[in-house]
Amino acid sequence: MSARPGGGMGFVSTVAEGIAVAFDSIGANKVRSSLTILGVTIGVLVVMVMAAVITGINGSFSELMSPRGITTFWVAHFDFTSTALSGPLDEDEPDFLKNEPLDPEWAEELGRVPGIQSAAAFVDLSQESYEARVGSERVEISLLGAGADYLEIDGGDIITGRWFTRAEADRRAQVTVIDSATAVDLFGNRNPLDREVRIGRGNEAAVFRVIGIYRVAPNLFAGLATHWVWVPFATADKVLRVWDRMISFVVRPEPETELQLAIDATHARMRQLRNLKPGEEDDFAIMTEDQMLELWAQLTGVLFAAMVGLSSIGLMVGGVGVIGIMMISVTERTREIGLRKAMGGRRRDIMWQFLVEAATLTLLGGATGMLIGGAIVWAVNQLTPLPAVVPMWSILAALAASVLTGIGFGLYPASRAAGLDPIDALRYE
Repeated sequence: MSARPGGGMGFVSTVAEGIAVAFDSIGANKVRSSLTILGVTIGVLVVMVMAAVITGINGSFSELMSPRGITTFWVAHFDFTSTALSGPLDEDEPDFLKNEPLDPEWAEELGRVPGIQSAAAFVDLSQESYEARVGSERVEISLLGAGADYLEIDGGDIITGRWFTRAEADRRAQVTVIDSATAVDLFGNRNPLDREVRIGRGNEAAVFRVIGIYRVAPNLFAGLATHWVWVPFATADKVLRVWDRMISFVVRPEPETELQLAIDATHARMRQLRNLKPGEEDDFAIMTEDQMLELWAQLTGVLFAAMVGLSSIGLMVGGVGVIGIMMISVTERTREIGLRKAMGGRRRDIMWQFLVEAATLTLLGGATGMLIGGAIVWAVNQLTPLPAVVPMWSILAALAASVLTGIGFGLYPASRAAGLDPIDALRYE
């Protein structure tokens, strides 16, 4: 390693020599350097991918909400938006076990509330392991049991065929409406109307007749799942043996009615239907899309915290590697440092050179993490329904974290190098 004796070094020369020495150190300490770069790579990669997915989903939510506004709300037997992120359960039973399930026939009562256009009972089974099967073809589905009025409230479109009628819903007819993705995967180029499909999970399956192909209306969560299948609510409740505690209502106010007025009227009617006396707490909940967004904000907060934690571990691993490599570098270059200081080299120049060397190592890890992270984000966009957009702040944060990790963990070795006594350093063998 050539010394640069002299009174001082320009900033550009300091940076250039620090970078050159960093690459020499990588070649001389391949294992330690690889671990250092790997640690920083993982830290940066986690930030990039998590930030891209969260930013993409947030953007999709905003795009969906802006043009359509908040036009519906939900009634359930407990408020899952307030309990989803709760800590350990209290000694008492949680609300979703303690509160009585809703009566699906109350949907008609809510539909007659002044200011309410319509209401429909539904049960969302999209998180359960249901599948649809036609011959040897099978797909995992997002299953919903819905009322006859659900189509009017949800706002989607029937591409071909029809929705199930009130009579079919009342008599628990085994008919189904499927989305276009399910139709293509199960039936290919054949017309799916009036054909049979088996729906269920495990041995609990039943035969349904396809009566319609449906296009899902844009909503907060439709884009995160595929293969939507609807059956009449009563059929889902009895034929597929769904858990009746999960019954909910989706309610659409009249266009001229303010949302809060519609919610207040629905709340009053629900208290009557629940036979609640004045002063008694509600044993049901009314939720809006605003609350859904607040819940998502909480979830993203948790995800960001996890992201920071995982990223910090990777950067710590890289930082420890920096200290090890730089201390070896200081030891190997002790005589060079002594010669430079004896020739008038400034403490500041020596310290800067070692800091640049450390930052170069971690910046290599950061660049590698950004490249791999970008490839993963591209794959997420191509292979999953999740939107992923790399925000500029995540790139800047990744670069800053990489450099600061190198500088922070390289500070001690750099200070030690700059503080060497030139006479003792020149005597070092």
